[in-house]
Amino acid sequence: MDIDTRRPRARSARILSPLFGAAVTAALLAGCAAPASPTPTVTQTVTAPADPAPTSSPSASSTPTADASPSGIGDVELGAPYDEAVAVAGATPVEACPWLASAEADGYMLTIQRPEVSEQDPAVVDLVQVSASPVELEGKPAAGPMTAEGVGLGSRVDEVLTAYPDAVEIESVGDRRYLAIESEPGTGSVFLTYTAGGDIIWAVTATSLDEPPYESCG
Repeated sequence: MDIDTRRPRARSARILSPLFGAAVTAALLAGCAAPASPTPTVTQTVTAPADPAPTSSPSASSTPTADASPSGIGDVELGAPYDEAVAVAGATPVEACPWLASAEADGYMLTIQRPEVSEQDPAVVDLVQVSASPVELEGKPAAGPMTAEGVGLGSRVDEVLTAYPDAVEIESVGDRRYLAIESEPGTGSVFLTYTAGGDIIWAVTATSLDEPPYESCG
C-alpha cells in the first residue's frame, strides 16, 4: 500500500514558516536595539607655562667701585674744573679763602680745593677731602666715602694697616699723622689722617699734592 507523504511536508512547512518569521523579526529588533557607537572622548592638552627666566644676580667676586681713590672722592675728581666740581658737589666757596669750598653731608664735611694761585685757566681741583670730629666718630662703624678695602671715617689705625700693610706713615705739624695708602702716577694719592696717641681715622683725602696741607685757609 502506498503512503501519501505530501501532507506532512506541507504541515511542516506551515509550522516552520511562523518560526522563521519570528526569528527574522527578532534579528531585526536586535539590530535596531544595538547600542550606538560610543561618543569619542575629547582630550584637552594643557601646556604648563614655562618657568620664568632666572634673574641674574651680581657676581660674588665683583668688587664695588671705591668712593675714595687716587682719582678723587665721590663725584669730585682731581684735575676737574674747580667751579664745575663745586657746583656738582653743591659746595659753598669759603669767603675768606676763595680757593676752597665746603659742604656738609651725612655727618661729615666735604672740602674741595684748587691752587691758591692757579697756573691753569680754568683752575682745577687738586684736593678733595672728607672729615669729621674724632669725638663724633668714637664707638661708631666706619662711615662716609670708603676706599676699595672698606676704610673710611671712623676706621682704626690697626684696621688700616691690616688692609694696607704697605701704608706709609707721615708726620705732620704737631700731633697730626697721615697714612699714605694708595697712589696712582699722574693722578694722585689717598691719605688717612689721625691724631698721634689716638687711633681713629678722622679725615680721608685724595690729592695730587705731595701730602695734605696742615691748614688750607690760615
